[in-house]
Amino acid sequence: MILFLDFDGVLHEIGCTSQDLFRHTGRLSDVLRDHPNIEVVVSSAWREDAEDVAELATHFPVDLRHRFIGMTAIEGESAERRQRERECWQWLRTHGREQMRWIAVDDCPDNFGPGLPGAGVVLFTDPSAGLDDEAVAILRAMIVATAPTTQFCYDRADLRGWSLWLD
Repeated sequence: MILFLDFDGVLHEIGCTSQDLFRHTGRLSDVLRDHPNIEVVVSSAWREDAEDVAELATHFPVDLRHRFIGMTAIEGESAERRQRERECWQWLRTHGREQMRWIAVDDCPDNFGPGLPGAGVVLFTDPSAGLDDEAVAILRAMIVATAPTTQFCYDRADLRGWSLWLD
């Protein structure tokens, strides 16, 4: 399984202080240790300033860094709707993994849309909370589910401007 990982709004809250950056790394590390079949591809905007994926993996414990296998390519304008989705799908296609299950963890519904390609789903974290205990519990359930579905960690009724995701 591939986990496409955003940083801002996931591993730390949006607008956090520098000392709180990556404060949820331990929670995700615990999930990765419990599921050794998961490989991580960084889809975060942090990849724009990184030399390589190894640099981004340094935010995680040494025993997990080998699980970081790549970064999505940066294509087009980041403000385009569903841009991250396209970047994730392109990574899967480039690496011959279109049939693999994948989960993206992100905080922005504009980055993905309904009807994801392949066997993909998204866990949307609350950008003001990041990967908190509730989000980790949902992620764990998504990993083991035979037919996982996209999940939100906050009230979708509050998503003004994201009509794609409103029923």
